[in-house]
Amino acid sequence: MKIKTMRTKVKTKTKTIGLLLLGCCMAFNSAQSLSQESKKIAVTIDDLPFTASTNKSLEEKTELTKKLLASLKKHNIEAVGFVNEEKLLVEGEADGHIAILKQWLEADMELGNHTFDHSGMHQTSLQDMKESVIKGRVVSEWLSEKYNKPYRYFRHPFTQTGNSVEEKAEFESFLKKQGLEVAPFTIEHTDYLFSCAYDRARLSVKKRASEDIAQIKQDYLQHLSDALDAFQTMSDELFARQVPQIWLIHANSINAETMDQQLELLKARGYEFITLEQAMQAPAYQIETAPSKRYGPSWLMRWAKQLKKELSVYGQPEPPEGVMAVYKELCQ
Repeated sequence: MKIKTMRTKVKTKTKTIGLLLLGCCMAFNSAQSLSQESKKIAVTIDDLPFTASTNKSLEEKTELTKKLLASLKKHNIEAVGFVNEEKLLVEGEADGHIAILKQWLEADMELGNHTFDHSGMHQTSLQDMKESVIKGRVVSEWLSEKYNKPYRYFRHPFTQTGNSVEEKAEFESFLKKQGLEVAPFTIEHTDYLFSCAYDRARLSVKKRASEDIAQIKQDYLQHLSDALDAFQTMSDELFARQVPQIWLIHANSINAETMDQQLELLKARGYEFITLEQAMQAPAYQIETAPSKRYGPSWLMRWAKQLKKELSVYGQPEPPEGVMAVYKELCQ
């Protein structure tokens, strides 16, 4: 009897260890699968035809746009560029700025509405927002039709979606009647801060100006990588998977000069480039979000709030102190 009991205990213990090992293996395989799963990202670019913290000639804007679009085309990316049509109305240069928008369409990109004058909902009346949307679609929609491209997306300036549930709902109903769909975003990395520092360094007459420019570019790429870490973590913690990400950047100098490197970085991290339309088909983008009020964070943060989920990280890390100092001193 004792021998039989001992054998039973050993068998039970062995079975328990086996189940534990199996569980560990399954957990490991699951984690490995999560880390190796295909990651997808759509590219969206705001403030067309071009934005800069220093004065740039039409020729400079045209050449930088060519560089930006060449990098997108090299990686077979179909991006959406969101236009502020007020930027087109430069005396004697309107046709030239419209020609920049034509470059986007000729490169097989789409144009979207970003209001006429970059009006933010936090400090703009609902009626004025509506008028800015209508006024801001005239040239972009006409060009889109001319190039047989859809005109279907709206991006809120400052990604502010309203001060109340009622205001948000009324504005989105208005957009729907305009044939426009809200373009969300999940990844950003304060490119406007780096662009300011970059533009200022380009104007510098210091002996070390070229070294400063190289350092800003290096810091910028590192900041993108750090931001990706944060937003990927948020997606994993919210959904236990990587949702198709939507990347928000701006049509500025530093992106024109480094876009190819940024896209190579994304590819090295396992990202596949998709369209905004494809990204928004993911179920996550059907989750209702609250009005943003003053601040317009990543949709990952908005989803976390809506789903009442605590995360270990919220958004991108702070940029380097030097970049922040230049921005506060010269660009705000």
